[in-house]
Amino acid sequence: MPVSALAAESRAHPPEASCLQSRHGIMSAERELYHRACFLTSKDNGGVSMKSLLKGIGIGLGIGIILLTALYLCLTFSGNRLSSRRNISENAGIQTEPAESISSQETTQEENTSEPLSAETEKEPSEVLPEEPLPEPDVTLSFAGDVMFPDHYLSAYDTGGIQAIADSGMLSHMQDSDLFLLNEEFPFSLRGEPMPDKQFTFRTDPKYVRIFQDLGVDIVTVANNHALDFGQDAFCDTLDTLQQADIACIGGGYDIAQASAPAVRTVHGQTFAFLGATRVSPAYEWYATDSQPGLFQTYDPTLLNQRIAEADARYDHVIVFVHWGIERNETPEEYQRVLAQGYIDAGADLIVGCHPHVLQGFEYYQGVPIVYSLGNYLFDSRTGETVLLKAVFSPEGELSLQLIPCRRESEVLTQIEDPSSLFQHLSDISFGAEVSEDGIITEGGTD
Repeated sequence: MPVSALAAESRAHPPEASCLQSRHGIMSAERELYHRACFLTSKDNGGVSMKSLLKGIGIGLGIGIILLTALYLCLTFSGNRLSSRRNISENAGIQTEPAESISSQETTQEENTSEPLSAETEKEPSEVLPEEPLPEPDVTLSFAGDVMFPDHYLSAYDTGGIQAIADSGMLSHMQDSDLFLLNEEFPFSLRGEPMPDKQFTFRTDPKYVRIFQDLGVDIVTVANNHALDFGQDAFCDTLDTLQQADIACIGGGYDIAQASAPAVRTVHGQTFAFLGATRVSPAYEWYATDSQPGLFQTYDPTLLNQRIAEADARYDHVIVFVHWGIERNETPEEYQRVLAQGYIDAGADLIVGCHPHVLQGFEYYQGVPIVYSLGNYLFDSRTGETVLLKAVFSPEGELSLQLIPCRRESEVLTQIEDPSSLFQHLSDISFGAEVSEDGIITEGGTD
């Protein structure tokens, strides 16, 4: 029974009143027994026989037993009531022993609801401060240059897995990036015929898209001069293969709307729009149209500048990955510089170039970095010294660039231990940009 119910019952029937009623009952029973005995022995009734006397004694004994039982019950009930009162007193702050008739669970519930909080533990709602959210981390994007898979790469991968392509250090740089982008300079397909009169044509079995997955690739640009080496069917196989591998594709599509659309990603609260385009193409038929699959070209930059401006109005950062320049030339053409400045005027925040198969220098225009060429990364021709570009965006959106120097050693991409001469050379061929000893690119120096 709950404590409150016991208290109410105790007030309605105090134990002193119950015991008093019991004593009155005992006295009444004694008087009744006395009168019966007097009646049995009265002369007016002609005396009493032995049989009647014994009967009277039996009746008296029965009444006595009843009275003793009633007295015992009265005393027991009174003891329980007193124990209940002691427990109620304890709940009110009086130090008494807890009553065994009330379970510990009921007592705990009553104490939790009846005892007020002390002044030390009770707090006003205004004193409870909300937890401050943790600051967002930096966003790290990695960019690699030209990639294709010759047969000896594929054989090494079949035998030794991804560790036969790149060592653990370079794999960590790629895989640990929030997003990793590169220039895919071949189609994934087993269909089609090589383009006539083209000196170099590349193609790879679609099953080897898993190399991209093992490297940690998130986005590729197909806007280059090898994407349609085996025709439109092979190009469409490439689009399908990348989609099935959950790798985004920029710079090409089933029509011009898809080819010119950005790949959009949100990382740590910041939004990024990636656009791909090419100014190197073997044939006009390679360009995407409203009804034809193909590439997004930037010989005329009007549409690309429009797409940049649209993305700039919607997203935090706009990055353009462009195929341009002259092969084996370390110095960008003047048209590259003009195009890059136009992209930046339209709203681009970073320009990354490829195609020359060698590294070119860097430049800043209105505070925005231009990376003219990342050279070969994984390619059939000898890679030599190359770099992985890391673009780090702070939570406030500030951009810093760092180069991870690497080369192929025994067919495995490995980080260069002493890149000082490489970084000095890149500083020398840059325009108002410098590369520090640890690969940090900053605005400064001479044009």
